[in-house]
Amino acid sequence: MNKLEAVFWDVDGTIADTELCGHRIAFNLAFKDFDLDWYWNEIKYLELLKISGGLNRIIHHRNESNNQVTDDQCSKIQSRKRIHYKKLIESGQIKVRDGVLKLIEELSCFSIDQFIVTTSGRGSLEPFLNTSLSSHLDFFSGIITYEDVEKHKPFPDAYNLAIQLSKKSHFNCIAIEDSNIGVEAAKAAKLNCLLTLPPWSSSIKNISTKANACVNSLGNAYNPAKVIYGKELISNNVDLSYLTKIIN
Repeated sequence: MNKLEAVFWDVDGTIADTELCGHRIAFNLAFKDFDLDWYWNEIKYLELLKISGGLNRIIHHRNESNNQVTDDQCSKIQSRKRIHYKKLIESGQIKVRDGVLKLIEELSCFSIDQFIVTTSGRGSLEPFLNTSLSSHLDFFSGIITYEDVEKHKPFPDAYNLAIQLSKKSHFNCIAIEDSNIGVEAAKAAKLNCLLTLPPWSSSIKNISTKANACVNSLGNAYNPAKVIYGKELISNNVDLSYLTKIIN
């Protein structure tokens, strides 16, 4: 039987609802600062989430719209977006998802190594960590961001680095993800993976079926988790026992 020894957490959509209520709004504010007529509504942004990393999304949109914005200007837009995102976080608009803090605490109690593995840049991530997740930062053994690897999700580089830093066998690790590209990255690194659908997901038709299991959320006493596919839950929420169950 495989023993769970390390958990790798994605952030955007997994730990918190940062995308539609945070990043998307910050991007639009940055576009306005640069007098661009770009506007990413929710439908457009969900489509852009198929591309990993904020700067890559800006460049993709620039190319798609045949705009003359330079790569250097794209980087400046991304930097400006981080400022707006930080202000949104500091205003308390970004909330941690149901069951996340409880699971982080439980894993820590059982000495399970935990790493944050995200394609967000450190400049965008740190304001969130220092506000919404500040009380639980000490439970993490390491943080891997956009700057730490050359290729980003769906490539396995970030998760390969997490495995290396954890010094654990991939059989004894699991990634918690909210997106298809996140699942692809985890599986490319030969990791177990739990897919927890993002709060903005309105359909399960196009979700990845490659994860070990899929739930609608990690769940809590007031909003129990529901299994979309995979092994049945042991309780109303995702806990250490369930994560151990699905990697075996």
